[in-house]
Amino acid sequence: MPASHARRARIGLIGTGWWGTYAHLPSLTTYPAAEVVALADPSAERLARAAERFGVPAQFADYREMLARMELEGVVVATPHATHYAIAMDVLSRGVPLMLEKPMVLRAADARHLVRLANEKRVPLVIGYPYHFVEQHAQLRARIAEGALGLIQLIDNLFASMVLEYYRANPEAYADVFRWQVTGPLATTYSERAIAGGGQAQLQVTHSAALLLWLTDLQPREVAAFMADMDVKVDLCDAISVRFDGGAVGTLASTGGIPASQTAHQQLEYRIYGSQGYALLDPIAGRCSIYYRDGSTEVLDEVPPASRYPQHATSRHLVDLVLGDGEVPNLSSGELGIRVVELLEAAYRSVAERRIVSVEEL
Repeated sequence: MPASHARRARIGLIGTGWWGTYAHLPSLTTYPAAEVVALADPSAERLARAAERFGVPAQFADYREMLARMELEGVVVATPHATHYAIAMDVLSRGVPLMLEKPMVLRAADARHLVRLANEKRVPLVIGYPYHFVEQHAQLRARIAEGALGLIQLIDNLFASMVLEYYRANPEAYADVFRWQVTGPLATTYSERAIAGGGQAQLQVTHSAALLLWLTDLQPREVAAFMADMDVKVDLCDAISVRFDGGAVGTLASTGGIPASQTAHQQLEYRIYGSQGYALLDPIAGRCSIYYRDGSTEVLDEVPPASRYPQHATSRHLVDLVLGDGEVPNLSSGELGIRVVELLEAAYRSVAERRIVSVEEL
């Protein structure tokens, strides 16, 4: 909490399902700068559990009633993907700062609309990407921005994660892994395309793409993709090729099929090649090395295990922006969210239409 602020930001949470109660409420209710004053969820059972567990005084079945009746300085939205746009519109239209869980929205036009609205209302819009709050990643981003790698030429990204049972509508398979104390995901949250917007790309590639674009500041321009559903209703395996502004090209490969028995062996890896050197980043292992053209190597400090995925950071960042009087930079902005949504929407369209898709079409 900034030393110049003695008050606490009044925050409301929309969505008391798994991620709201697993990440955001534990984060906000233990943050001295925040006061969680209201919860909203159409499920009376989830709402009651969350309110009792975290001691939140006001509960609403309809989030619009919460927005109308409560004096809020910020709102966190952690609801199913397909609901994000309408809820975010209602929050931002009232001029309330917003932290919107990933994926930001499912359509690039909607993402652009939200950013325009946030700018018009002069309120921060934060997208839920925790990897941007790791100091080692910030150091790599600074090196790239300073030109240490020269002109970026090639990006290679792999994300292999353990989410297959979510796509099979069997979230209880992960109960022993995540050990949620309040509520777990609904069976339909990630398994139904109409609710999730897709599978691995919307749930996981959104993370790996966001970190890639944040590190490099690259702008996707053309996208070609293949996806495989295997035995589920949404994409399980994704192979995405991208041409960026400036001439760089890259690949983002991902699968959600790591078995629960191999939780410790999930992979998230980046290889970033430039005209003056290259960087290898492994966020899950907390390691990053930079190899320069002159033969030297820079090894950035290893990230401690507890800090490698700071799931508390995004909701707390909203609080810091609210209390920061415009002096705190937004590390996970809506503008970045637009680029991620553009890439993912183009990838899904490429698969559906079996062609290269330009972002300008979206």
